[in-house]
Amino acid sequence: MTIEQYILMRKKEDGLNEYDLSKRSENIRICVNYIFEYFDNYLENSPDSEKTFLEEQKQDKYRQLVSEYSPDVQDWLVELNSRTGKHVHLHLKRLIDDTYFLLFNTDSEFRSLSYAIYPKAIKKVKALEGEGEMIYKFIRDKHRIRSEFTLEDQSIHITDNIDQWISNTFKKYGVNIFAFCSAWCSYFSFTPALWEKQRKKRNHEYDSLLEDKRYDLSSYMFWDYDYKADGERFGLNTLYRNMPKKDFTRGKKQYFDAVMMYWWTHFCDNDEKAWEEYRVQLEEKSY
Repeated sequence: MTIEQYILMRKKEDGLNEYDLSKRSENIRICVNYIFEYFDNYLENSPDSEKTFLEEQKQDKYRQLVSEYSPDVQDWLVELNSRTGKHVHLHLKRLIDDTYFLLFNTDSEFRSLSYAIYPKAIKKVKALEGEGEMIYKFIRDKHRIRSEFTLEDQSIHITDNIDQWISNTFKKYGVNIFAFCSAWCSYFSFTPALWEKQRKKRNHEYDSLLEDKRYDLSSYMFWDYDYKADGERFGLNTLYRNMPKKDFTRGKKQYFDAVMMYWWTHFCDNDEKAWEEYRVQLEEKSY
């Protein structure tokens, strides 16, 4: 940009009104600062200049995007973004696809996942080659972020015993059971191929969409899930059988079922009556 274009851009950003005579002195100072910014920051003054003013602005914007990460991971992501122009955190986030990720709590689990992700990561972003340790730190950070309790999570009441189990598990292991169950139920609700045959009911409400080649009967829109009947639901038999065997998971299949039932009746189907009927049964069984 020419100096005239730069000053015009900065005026628009700051909403400066040069016709406001009551701010004459202030506006003079601001406009003089624009000139210094242009020559000192925006233009490259020497071959040694590493960044332009706009590049710094771009980096600051990206840093805000990754502000939830720890400072060293933030710095790493920003530096990669500066070199590659890529939002590396999004590429890595997509590679974390282990169903049980939110139940991880040991270094060995996070290390194994980082080793599995590494070759895929460097195919996506060549600059990640040799960055195995930082990928590991990113994974640990992502687990911490996804395991944080929201205000809504903190208000949940299932039963006293199950509430205590969720609380103790988080305090001792850093594992948020509700976050794990929420993630699984969300995925499960959009994947009818996983639904138990006896619970999968055809919904004809959206049949007209089948005329559009973008849709077929594998879409969740054409099916309803019957979660109310007793017996296996939410694919829990297979999910629990393959679940990591930990102190906080052993013997807790019914607890997982209860948390998932809460999620489904509150965030998927909005059926408070169904939840209360289920909760009464839990209380009677002393869960």
